Amino acid sequence: MYRKLIYVMVLIPALILAGIVCTWGADTSNPGDNLDERGTGTVENIDEVYLTGRVLEIIKEEPEGDPINPDNKNSFIKQKIVVQLLDPPYQYQTVIIENHAYPPNQLQGIYLREGDKVIVYGNRAADGKLNDVNVQDLARDNTVILLAVVFVAVLVIFGRLRGIAALLSLASMGLLIWYWLLPSILNGGSPLKGGAVVCILVSLFSIPLICGFNRKSLCAIIGTIAGVTIAGLLAYFSGVHTRIVGVEFEYSNFLTSLPKPFNLNLQGIYFAGVLIGCLGAVMDTGISVASAIQEFVALDPQLSRGKLWKTGMNVGRDVMSMMSSTLILAYVGGAIPLLLLMMGYETPFLKIFNSDMIVSEIIRSLAGSIGLSLSIPITALTGALLLGAPKPQKSRRARSG
Repeated sequence: MYRKLIYVMVLIPALILAGIVCTWGADTSNPGDNLDERGTGTVENIDEVYLTGRVLEIIKEEPEGDPINPDNKNSFIKQKIVVQLLDPPYQYQTVIIENHAYPPNQLQGIYLREGDKVIVYGNRAADGKLNDVNVQDLARDNTVILLAVVFVAVLVIFGRLRGIAALLSLASMGLLIWYWLLPSILNGGSPLKGGAVVCILVSLFSIPLICGFNRKSLCAIIGTIAGVTIAGLLAYFSGVHTRIVGVEFEYSNFLTSLPKPFNLNLQGIYFAGVLIGCLGAVMDTGISVASAIQEFVALDPQLSRGKLWKTGMNVGRDVMSMMSSTLILAYVGGAIPLLLLMMGYETPFLKIFNSDMIVSEIIRSLAGSIGLSLSIPITALTGALLLGAPKPQKSRRARSG
């Protein structure tokens, strides 16, 4: 009970201190106050609203020429559709919308069918009437919510209390990132410093929540923080030396064109992503090694620290091979579209291997894997020292005899 109380007493001041450190000297005003769409004047009184709707009827459908390639006459399709609005105060109202679809790539235009649930947007006039209504996207929230419900059910049914603890840990991490880290970065805080603080706080909160308030959790925390720190330092020095940006070209353009001149550090955002991206794998590795050492101590409390160290390393080697592959494959999977694009244009290997995005993914993968691997001996050593029995010493009588 007292340990839990001390833990809470330490965590809350740490969270407050972290917020002060990362936002110190930052602009805490609302990022969008008193700026127009170009970031140069006062916002005009335009009330743009987003609503859900359902396609009731396809009135007309005909081919449309490609605005970029006029010779391609059948690439785009112009649809005239009837959409019923579903959200108040416009529920049951119908609007006729002209939709431009591009079936080969729906990011350029979604091909709609009767019964599709869509997101529409329009400008609301002073009298409440909607003008300039267009289809923004398909409504996908129901599918995502259903998948999230299945995820929660699986964790609770098979994980029971540990599953509930995992959900609380995930929720706390999401809240910390959304309500603290991102606003801190937008308000001028250091992305790298903020990412490091998030990793430390998530480790301090999540590991004891899942494993309990004990020495095993302390071992896992020390190994996790050390591994993530190593990964972050390697990514930082490698990124600075190679002078990479690390943020995808499209995102970098959007970030540097925000309405307010935020002066964002794109490279720092990349480093923060490396820290947070490898946190889960490193945390899992630290918990696995610390749990294995604790189990061996429970079977034989007289095991020496040296034997516990070897045991932790043996378990860690098995975890290392799988988790490193998982981490690298996750990053490779995200880079497959970029690799296909380069291969499709027959880009020379020299250019591919030295491109900003490829080098960024390589550094992210290798730095995370090195940090994960080095967290194993650190966790094993910490576990052997904190959980193992000290080496038995000979008595003075035995030594004199």
